[in-house]
Amino acid sequence: MSSERTSRGRVRRRRSHHWYWVAAIPAAFVLWLATLAWLAVASSWEAFGFGANVVNLSLLALGVPFAFLTAYFPLAVYRDADYVNRTSGKWAPNPMRQALLAAPGLVVLVLAGIPALFVGVPPTWPVVAGFVVDVPFAVYYLRERRERVGTPDVPW
Repeated sequence: MSSERTSRGRVRRRRSHHWYWVAAIPAAFVLWLATLAWLAVASSWEAFGFGANVVNLSLLALGVPFAFLTAYFPLAVYRDADYVNRTSGKWAPNPMRQALLAAPGLVVLVLAGIPALFVGVPPTWPVVAGFVVDVPFAVYYLRERRERVGTPDVPW
């Protein structure tokens, strides 16, 4: 494991915290489903008056975080796979291969987003499409990482 000396002479181990960003993909997806369910229940009450815009309202609230997570996901997977490859000794994932396997969500976001600008589709739909494509690989990567390396310590 790589380490560095602190000012007091103790050895401080470097840890990868990029797996948190990978874990954020399925966590945000579950949050979105819970938000969607809550808005569906709330829309049945006349006081809120969402009507049929429940899905669009939930996408508007979570669109920017979804776009950020979709864009950062391949980089987070690359950095975490690189860290695991250098330090674990138990699992040696190829960081570039893992990042390429994590990239389809970003590709879907871009390829669906460009036509959406001209067709008049709300921009939240391509964002969610790209995000949803990332969820299965994020779950797979986290499961493989946990089974072969274990879950890292929390940073605090």
